[in-house]
Amino acid sequence: MLTDANATRTDGLLTVRLIGKSPTSYDEATIVGFYPGTIMHFRDPNSAQIFIREGRKPELENMYCTQALGNIWILNHVIRDNYHKTVEIFINDRLVRKIRAIELSGSGMNNIIDL
Repeated sequence: MLTDANATRTDGLLTVRLIGKSPTSYDEATIVGFYPGTIMHFRDPNSAQIFIREGRKPELENMYCTQALGNIWILNHVIRDNYHKTVEIFINDRLVRKIRAIELSGSGMNNIIDL
């Protein structure tokens, strides 16, 4: 479950930071793709995108686990992108959040007011 997300761009590199919680200690979250990059679209979706797989760890898929405090996961990823003003976050192929990409430059922060 995604709890916090932010995206900043510096010199054409978009850094996406994601924080979430797993339901059990047997679960994990991994980045499986991103756009622009490993995912190709016929038409530009007008947002950068990051795809996450959240579920059981591969070696523990068939094991029973009680619902207890899960792990907190933190994922950071850098995407080479100069143009998109937003980032769409997909978990298990479902759009869960759309966030604004904040421009960081020597003159200050831009794109923090409007989407």
